Amino acid sequence: MFVRLALESDIDAVVEMASDNMKTRPDIEFDEFKCRETYYAYLDRASPTIFVVEDKREVVAFLLADMYEYRAASGLFTCQEVLYVKPANRGTRAAVLLMKHFIAWSVMLGAKEIIGGVDNEFNTERTAKFLEHFGFKRVGFAMRRVL
Repeated sequence: MFVRLALESDIDAVVEMASDNMKTRPDIEFDEFKCRETYYAYLDRASPTIFVVEDKREVVAFLLADMYEYRAASGLFTCQEVLYVKPANRGTRAAVLLMKHFIAWSVMLGAKEIIGGVDNEFNTERTAKFLEHFGFKRVGFAMRRVL
């Protein structure tokens, strides 16, 4: 089991996992075209950036991240937008490997901080504890108003 940058040949596996991940947000309809468009943006510009975990030649997890400049300060920060592990591979090292790789990537970029969290109601407390294990702190809170 190892982490690497996603390849063009991984697109179907990542799209399938992204579709499954969207089940945690039943209020938003999955759009395969938009998902593939995002993937090609990664391949063309590395924004966003997608890391995958491969196990026995199968992609079993992915992390979608991006980097941003501050709007009113110098420097940049990274953001963990999606972290997904296939149900059969949950409880393995996949999520830990992705997070360690993401943190190392953020350090390599010279990011001042990493923003991460969970934007749905699926295992929020478990996800928070997972991120705290890597030094993340709970700050503020997120809110959403569905229109």
